[in-house]
Amino acid sequence: KIEIHKKIGEIDSFGKLNKIKKELEDRFGNVSENMMIYMYEEWFEKLAHKYKINRIRQTRNFIEIILPDYLNNQIDGKYLFFEVSKLSRIFRFSKRGNNLVVTMDIVRIDKHFIYYLIDFMGILEKSITKKDLL
Repeated sequence: KIEIHKKIGEIDSFGKLNKIKKELEDRFGNVSENMMIYMYEEWFEKLAHKYKINRIRQTRNFIEIILPDYLNNQIDGKYLFFEVSKLSRIFRFSKRGNNLVVTMDIVRIDKHFIYYLIDFMGILEKSITKKDLL
């Protein structure tokens, strides 16, 4: 079990997640949905740490991600808003002080919220890249 947890702790990309999933399937058979969620949660934690996102609040109805101040100048806000809007209508944006607040409604969604969070983080990452290219 410890070896499995260490492997899962290495997940920092979709490629790494798939590689570890394949390893687990080769050794133990099908990977359960709970295990997939756990692997995605580990990946999300790595991404949040990478972007210094340490203010995340979860309730029964929503998850609120407060992006740190320094990201405001690094993201292409139009790109972020447009791409997240295409991803799903469960996301809302607001400002709190100097921080951008992303709220994700988690009531009546099609799949576990962690999958949406990972997709959001991918869009966030691309919005930073887009801003750097301008």
